[in-house]
Amino acid sequence: MFSVVQLPHFVEQKLAEIALREGYMQGSYRIEQETCSGKGFIGQLVRVSISEPDKRTLALVCKFPPQDGVERERYNCMVLFEREILVYREILPEFERIQLEYGLGRDSSEGFWNYPKCYWASYDEKRQESVLIMEDLGGRKLQTKDCFVPLDFEHSHLLMQVLGKMTACSFALREKKPEVFTKIRKLNDLLSSVVMTTDRMKPLSRSNCELAASIFQEPNELHIRDKFLSLRDGIWEKTRVLMDSDKAEPYGAFTHGDCWTNNIMFGYDPITKSPNEILLLDFQMARYSTPVLDFLGCFNQCGEVSLRRERLTELLETFYSSFATTFRKFGGDPESSFPYEAIEQQMCRFGMQTVAMGTYCIPILAQLKPDFFEDSERNRKCETHRAQWERYEQMMRDLVRDTERFDDL
Repeated sequence: MFSVVQLPHFVEQKLAEIALREGYMQGSYRIEQETCSGKGFIGQLVRVSISEPDKRTLALVCKFPPQDGVERERYNCMVLFEREILVYREILPEFERIQLEYGLGRDSSEGFWNYPKCYWASYDEKRQESVLIMEDLGGRKLQTKDCFVPLDFEHSHLLMQVLGKMTACSFALREKKPEVFTKIRKLNDLLSSVVMTTDRMKPLSRSNCELAASIFQEPNELHIRDKFLSLRDGIWEKTRVLMDSDKAEPYGAFTHGDCWTNNIMFGYDPITKSPNEILLLDFQMARYSTPVLDFLGCFNQCGEVSLRRERLTELLETFYSSFATTFRKFGGDPESSFPYEAIEQQMCRFGMQTVAMGTYCIPILAQLKPDFFEDSERNRKCETHRAQWERYEQMMRDLVRDTERFDDL
């Protein structure tokens, strides 16, 4: 049963337009709403049902910025909404057009259609209004995984296939429609700037680096401790320099930019329970960068350690095979445009970005509670926080070990 919640007037207006556009008769349909469980990181999510007697029900999700101006400023919400709206209005439609031109329809196994259907996307900076209205994926029985349970090989394998196809579409636009690809080139790195400037996140940089440094106290680890301490006042400034899009050339592409468990939905085979469908969500951090960062960041933050120590080659081959198969559908030469050997080179050049992200994400993924930080030196020894601290320590050690071969920040 839906409970009624207040939607902004501009969202209500657009829902009425969508209802008429989808064939519902004015005055005869009902719009019911309920707040989605939890609250979006940069906005509010409301589930909407449009129904009319003897007609199908149209299930939608509306995503819009917080109505409180202070809250919007706190997270730079409008900047992030502007980026996501741009992706849905201009980038993904270009992916769709070029795929259809080359026969990669929605039913094609080689096509990249792994994102929600968008009914409306708008952004008005002057009015401070923005809304994204998408299909409600609940009816398709898709679900997000528990972000505290690491991704296993099956889920990661499916993700690599999709990222490979997305990269192929990007390279196809680069070569076939360079004037369109210019739109993608303009997608700068928002992640670093948001972390450096938002009131909620900026203070965390120093404390997170100090927390990571405190783990490495053995004589043979002091260089790691000193490295984290040297980064505490400038880790994201250095990351922004590292992420300069020109450094990704000639392999720059459209990337999701925030590819982790909460931004991925999976569908499952009803009999085997194995994942057989995947959608990417939340493109607010999408950018022009190296393709390797989407999967490298996901595996280093959210994946089982065995993925990057025992099965990384297998996963890289999955990504490249998927990329090559789809790129050839566009008449491209994968070995010339993005050779397999370039993946390792790009990982080494850009991989330390995942360490910067780890200083922010791992305290969350280890479930360190807010009161832990009131006295972290004492609380890490308390039984109340022991399990979470041990998990944090192991995750940070694993991250440092598995990124040792990457170039420095």
